[in-house]
Amino acid sequence: MKDATTARRGPSRADLAWAAVAAAALLPITVAEVLRVAGPAGAVWAGSVLALFALLHLFVALRRQWPRAAIAVASALMLVLAALSLPGMPGLAVLQASSLVYLAFVYAAAASDDRVAGVAGLALGLAGAGIITGIVFLSDRPDDEAMGASTGAVLALAGSLAGGIGAAWALGRYRRETLRKRAAQELALAQAAELRLQGELRAVAEERRRIARELHDVIAHSLAVMVAQAEASRLLVGRDDERARGAIEHVVATGRAAMGDMRGLLGALAESSPGDDPTTREPSPGLDALPELVERSQSPGRTADAVVVGVPADVRPGVGLAAYRVVQESLTNTIRHAPPPTHSRVRIEWDAAGLTVTVDDDGRDAAAARESAPGRGLRGMRDRVEQVGGGFEAGPRTDAPGWRVVARLPVGSEVDDGGSR
Repeated sequence: MKDATTARRGPSRADLAWAAVAAAALLPITVAEVLRVAGPAGAVWAGSVLALFALLHLFVALRRQWPRAAIAVASALMLVLAALSLPGMPGLAVLQASSLVYLAFVYAAAASDDRVAGVAGLALGLAGAGIITGIVFLSDRPDDEAMGASTGAVLALAGSLAGGIGAAWALGRYRRETLRKRAAQELALAQAAELRLQGELRAVAEERRRIARELHDVIAHSLAVMVAQAEASRLLVGRDDERARGAIEHVVATGRAAMGDMRGLLGALAESSPGDDPTTREPSPGLDALPELVERSQSPGRTADAVVVGVPADVRPGVGLAAYRVVQESLTNTIRHAPPPTHSRVRIEWDAAGLTVTVDDDGRDAAAARESAPGRGLRGMRDRVEQVGGGFEAGPRTDAPGWRVVARLPVGSEVDDGGSR
């Protein structure tokens, strides 16, 4: 496609300049020598030879646009010149100075991406060298006593012609391979840049998902609890003012806690930089904050408790944060999807295999709604748990009405948060 486009545009300025320089350097020498050899009696022969050489110089400008056609035309012109050099002609037309431009055609054919042109350039060039050698030998058949000297000269000429053709072809091939290697390197660099760009885009997308997940976890829970408390206080005003005031105070406390979480989140995001471990930049509530979280999620008509089984162990910050967010989102989903009254139970179970967090609620007629609209919350919980090397399950309870969330988390220190050691 590239060659066709170049051909339609015609020869470049460099090609025209190269052809002009070659013609200016060689054609005057050729004209002078042909006229000297032809003499007054060989005007027709001289005109034919010079016309052929003029065409040969003209096609030099087209050698790169049509390498296959150019080597074919140049070889045909040289063959006619060889015919005009046979015994009986005024001179050896094929050995004039302008014959050197044939090497440019061989070079261009070898340097092109056209495999046929490359092979044809070498084959036709060597064949032409053999024809010229034969013509020279026939045009000056030596006497017996000078046989050795004349044969040596012919053999030297044959070696020079074949060597020139071979050198031009080899240089063209070297040029072709150099350009292909350079193109491959440029392609590799472009692909590497594209891969880097894709990596950066993936990192940006992952960071956006992380920020969205944090905002969802911090804000959704607090707002759900505040809405539930506000609804309860609205119903209790005028009927049980004491409980209404307690509910309002609960709204205030939850709002303040949410503001604290937001300040921590924004501070972590503001201080983040590329290359930081994401888990070290996140707000860091952990297992020790679960009792307050469970207490804060309660409101009139909604109760919750927590139970710890086994011997607690130290966990990495990322594991503690994942456990906290799972409990937080599970309690939030109960408030959002299950109408009161509800009861949630948070079970923290420690064993040799790790930490298992189970959150059960008894919300009736809410399982179908949660399954049909899993939303960001369940995906966020699963992502968090899997990021620290754990397993996650969520679905309707099989032993009673309600919903169950189970997160199994590692407690060992062998695997660092975020995969770094």
